Amino acid sequence: MTIVTCRRCGEILNANANFCWSCGAAQHVATSPDTVATPVIAAQEQLHHGALSAPSSLVHDVLVSATGPNPGVRYELRNETTTVGRHEGSDVVLDDVSVSRHHGIFTKTSSGRVTLRDLNSLNGTYVNGSRVEETILRSGDEVQIGKYKLIFWQAG
Repeated sequence: MTIVTCRRCGEILNANANFCWSCGAAQHVATSPDTVATPVIAAQEQLHHGALSAPSSLVHDVLVSATGPNPGVRYELRNETTTVGRHEGSDVVLDDVSVSRHHGIFTKTSSGRVTLRDLNSLNGTYVNGSRVEETILRSGDEVQIGKYKLIFWQAG
C-alpha cells in the first residue's frame, strides 16, 4: 500500500484527497490551461469591508459573508441550531466544492453563547486561521468554511 502525503507540507492523506486537511493545499496536478486556482485563504484587503465592522443593534447573532460570490450577505442564527454546508437542505447553503454537503453546525447554548462544530468535513473548519473540531465563537471571529470567510457577530 502506497502512503500518500501532501505535496506542500508532507502530511499523510487519504489516497483520494483533493486537498490537504492540514494546510489546504490542492493535491491534484493542474495540467489544463482552463484550470483556475482559487486560494482558500484570501488576503485581508480582499475581505468585504461591511463584514469587518459590527452591525448596529442586532436582534439575532449573525454571520456576514466577507468573501465568496456574495460578500456582505448576512445569515441570521435565529434557531437553536443552524446547519451549514453545500446541501440545499442546509440553513446556510455555501455552494462550492470546497464545502462538504453537511459541513458544520452552529448551536446556541443555554447561556446564549454560540458554538461551531465541524461535522467531519473533508476540508475542515477554521476559526481565526486555526482548524477546529468544536469551539465557542466570540464577536468578530472569522469562520472559514471552504473558500468562504464569514465574520460572526453576537447580538446584544
